Amino acid sequence: MNPVKTVAGAYLKVLRYPFDKLLGSRDPRAEAADELREEAQETRARAEQQAARRKQSARDAAAKREEALHAKEREDRLNALEEQAEALEAEEDALAARDEAKRLKDAAASVKARR
Repeated sequence: MNPVKTVAGAYLKVLRYPFDKLLGSRDPRAEAADELREEAQETRARAEQQAARRKQSARDAAAKREEALHAKEREDRLNALEEQAEALEAEEDALAARDEAKRLKDAAASVKARR
């Protein structure tokens, strides 16, 4: 690095900076810092959006699991009720057969008694 060029460049920057500031142009370092701040804000915003999407996906998955669990419970209850209905129908058929047998037995006894 040439010290004369470095000193001359620094001297020109020092002389030019106040005039640039008065004319409305900004220090390149300040502009770079602003750009970095903007990029950091955009990165934070993207990260927040991704986190929100992940949370929503987790909530959706939990809701699906819960709905599947409720559906399974409903199906199990329905199966149990169907089994109970079948057992009651079988019991009803048995009672009807027993009543019919009793009626036939009573009818046979009354016919015998009439003879």
